[in-house]
Amino acid sequence: MAEREHRAEDEATTTPPGPFQPAYAERAASWPELIGLFVKLGVVAFGGPVAHIAMMDREVVERRRWVSRQHFLDLIAATNLLPGPNSTQMTMHIGYVQRGNAGVWAAGMGFMLPAAAITLAVTWAYAELRDLDVVDAVFYGIQPVVVAVIVLAITRLAPTAADDARTRGVFVAALALAWLGLNELVVLALGALAGAVLYAAWRRPPGGAGGLLLGTSPWLLGAAPQPSPDPETVGQLAWLFLKFGVTLFGSGYLLVAYLQADLVERYGLLSTAQLLEAVVIGEMTPGPLFTTSTAVGYLLGGLPGAVVATLAIFLPSFFLAMLLGRVMPAVKRSATAGKVLRGLTAAVLGVMLAVAVEIGLRVIVDVPTAVLAAAALLALLRTRLGAVALIPLGGLAGYLVVTIGG
Repeated sequence: MAEREHRAEDEATTTPPGPFQPAYAERAASWPELIGLFVKLGVVAFGGPVAHIAMMDREVVERRRWVSRQHFLDLIAATNLLPGPNSTQMTMHIGYVQRGNAGVWAAGMGFMLPAAAITLAVTWAYAELRDLDVVDAVFYGIQPVVVAVIVLAITRLAPTAADDARTRGVFVAALALAWLGLNELVVLALGALAGAVLYAAWRRPPGGAGGLLLGTSPWLLGAAPQPSPDPETVGQLAWLFLKFGVTLFGSGYLLVAYLQADLVERYGLLSTAQLLEAVVIGEMTPGPLFTTSTAVGYLLGGLPGAVVATLAIFLPSFFLAMLLGRVMPAVKRSATAGKVLRGLTAAVLGVMLAVAVEIGLRVIVDVPTAVLAAAALLALLRTRLGAVALIPLGGLAGYLVVTIGG
């Protein structure tokens, strides 16, 4: 009897408390289990947000049953309504179901920090070797491959983002406005407004014009006049990347558009070639593509710049995830949110395509780069090869072209 009582006491001390939202979870995760899983995913999760979410589905839903399948699907849909990296936000939402606000921070940091640390190490190595001729040759071949990867992301989004006449109209309008140089944040705000109006059957949307203005205010505030950044101060990097974290909806590749518009075009802190090199580092390392911010921050401001840029772009997602955990039932019932999302997604696609064309014109400068871009796009469409495999092959091809041509 005494032995049985001791065993019960031991089980009571080792069994974690129930989930914070038991309606959405069958099993509870202890703190070491929760943090350990997402640290592991932060180290091994290559392949972009779709691959990351597929890994979470297998680990969290199927194997551990920390979140129900239906709630997991609802969370995927809801993250599209929030700015920030979708796969990282999914880790935060899972953490909220299990451990509330503290779980948001534990799961999100567990996933983000290892990926950012690996990106920082790779960026340091790249910066140390950047002056070597061989690095120029390798990136000569890599840059067209990155353009192909961005184009592929657009083609995969297109069937969902522009699936009828109204969304196709928003897409074309966004493409034209972005190509004409209108601030990309204003273009996204107009896309969100267009979605709410076009899918309301010309009736006054719930909440009136004031509600729509509130919903699009993050983009409008982000597009307001801003102080010209000083590359010597990490405070300016903090401002720019915090703005990105608050206003960046849709695919992670929209970050490329933001960086091109602000850091390349407006302030001249990076060249298009340097931007693509930072994107390559983000692609080649595990975790979210948003860790490109770590690479950019390091290139512009050293270690302090890397830390500040990374924290600034990810920080809003933690607070948004805690908010979403509280309002999730209302979000799932909101017809207005769905309408805004349709217009916003189409506008995101238009902005991405405009930037992809602009970058492509700067990167594809001769026959070899055109062939590399076309071959990479064909391989992505017709084979199982992904960006992680094709980028090294592009670098090898660039090295061979430059060496033989030289």
